[in-house]
Amino acid sequence: MIAASRLKTILPALLAAALLIAGCGIASSYRPAPQKTIRDFSGSGKYLKKVGVVALLNNATLGGQQVPVSYMRAFLESINAEASHAVLVIPGRNEASPFLMNPPRAANGHLNVFTLSGLARQEGMNFLVSPLLMDVRLRTRDTGFWFFKDVAYSLQVQTAAAIYDTITGTRLALGTLIDEVDIDEYEAQRIRNGENVIVDSLEEVVEEMGQSLGERMAEAINEGKWLASVVALKDGACVIGAGSDVGVETGDRFAVLDASEMLTGLDGQRYVVPGVKIGEIAIDGVTPGQASGSPVSGGTVPPVGSILVPQS
Repeated sequence: MIAASRLKTILPALLAAALLIAGCGIASSYRPAPQKTIRDFSGSGKYLKKVGVVALLNNATLGGQQVPVSYMRAFLESINAEASHAVLVIPGRNEASPFLMNPPRAANGHLNVFTLSGLARQEGMNFLVSPLLMDVRLRTRDTGFWFFKDVAYSLQVQTAAAIYDTITGTRLALGTLIDEVDIDEYEAQRIRNGENVIVDSLEEVVEEMGQSLGERMAEAINEGKWLASVVALKDGACVIGAGSDVGVETGDRFAVLDASEMLTGLDGQRYVVPGVKIGEIAIDGVTPGQASGSPVSGGTVPPVGSILVPQS
């Protein structure tokens, strides 16, 4: 056994050695990264976020136009109210590109988000919102018991919405809602006969669903970063799809991140992986829908597809 007096002499040395070893381990684990990545930038609230709205995919066979019109009206009004620093690009209007009305789709009918995001980047869109009316179906259920048995009828509505970041193609949020309203036997029979039945309470429910999903999409927009992309090269400068209409001005500076790496998910969808900082550009020309920038301090012109992050 070690004598008590000797232990008192050895203990400080052992503690010092332990602290030295632990200190070396901590230092090696937290060395700063030699190159900046997207996590090192806080983004900028200076610019308006441009949001492309994909045309409603309506898979419902019941409800006529009452349900989709009520749903979309409430959905868009809710996003406009809650995402005040965003500009919606709505299909069917003059400024909207055709791909919002007829978006590219995979063989299974789902959105081809990778291709769609590439088209949206060209137009300077930061996010894509995709609303969906999954179904409106007639439901019956037994009520009561014994001599008091009866049948109750209702219309069930299933809605959804998703939002995607156009720079990477990743989904930022998904919301689904299911609700239903009671109807009487006469209305149920008319619906079975293929008639278009107007149910006032159904419109109210659908509007509430649209409002709720719109708020969820607006929350994701507010939390998302404003990013841009190099969409073309011209005369030794890079062109981005964002201009004075969203607040870009001459003299603005952007960090340039590599965007050459791709990731393929389990469902076959592809995503852009933001890489390290490869340069900086300064904006020297602006139009309402585009801007051009040149490398800072004699750097090389970034390739098409490079990601631009506002410099704080």
